[in-house]
Amino acid sequence: MGRLHINEVLGAKIKRLRQEAGITQATLSQRSGLFRTHLSRIECGTANPTLTAIVAIAVALEVDPAMLLKESALSMPGGQ
Repeated sequence: MGRLHINEVLGAKIKRLRQEAGITQATLSQRSGLFRTHLSRIECGTANPTLTAIVAIAVALEVDPAMLLKESALSMPGGQ
C-alpha cells in the first residue's frame, strides 16, 4: 500500500477533528469563512489548501495549526 498524498492525510485529519467536534461542514464553513464546497474538497484531499485556509480551519476547530501540518508532513516519504 502506497503512502497517501499529503492533501489526503490533511483532509482526513480535518474531517476527523470536525466529526469529533460534532459539527457539520456548514458550521465549519461559517466558523472558518471558507466555502462549504471548498471544505469538502479539502476533506476529500482533492484541494490544495493555502496556509491561510489551514489556519482558518484550525482556529475554527480550536486546534493548533502546526499540529495539522506536522502530522500531515510525517506521513510523507522522508517525513521525520
